[in-house]
Amino acid sequence: MTKSSPPPVLPERKLERVLRFSRANSVGVMVCSGLSLLLSLAGGSWVFAAFAALAAVCGAMEWSGGRKLLAGEPDGLTWLIGAQACLYTVIVGYALWRLQHFNAAAYWAEIPAPARENVLAQMTEAGLDPETDRDLLLRTMNFLVCVALVGASTLYQGGLALWYRLQRAAVWAALENPSTPEATRD
Repeated sequence: MTKSSPPPVLPERKLERVLRFSRANSVGVMVCSGLSLLLSLAGGSWVFAAFAALAAVCGAMEWSGGRKLLAGEPDGLTWLIGAQACLYTVIVGYALWRLQHFNAAAYWAEIPAPARENVLAQMTEAGLDPETDRDLLLRTMNFLVCVALVGASTLYQGGLALWYRLQRAAVWAALENPSTPEATRD
């Protein structure tokens, strides 16, 4: 007995998936960046507030792209792809800014006292001098966080942009067919 392959996914279904995913992703980006913006403003961190505001704009771009697709405009897909490139640029810019302007002493002062004591004890146990090696440890941690952030963003934003791009033919075919299911409309 041979198994038959499943039938191909209809263009309308692919359009629905693109719309659902873009809606969820754009809302997630706008909520997270909006909260980050508020916290940054409350803390007086204007640079972080600027990065958060730029990320919120990227989320709004993706939302707008989804709305354009709902209106039957094929260039909405270009907005979805562009939003990923824009957000990736913001994230890389943030990581580069963090690498250039990291202040180990200020970061150390923000760590709660029990955690600082724990780190100092672990450094001493590992044979490190807490006074001379602490800055190197904090800078290394900052570097690794920035590398992880850029790496994750490369995979996520790059993968999502590629996925949107691969859906282009099906989305355009679905937009040419006026019977787009009402379930995808807000």
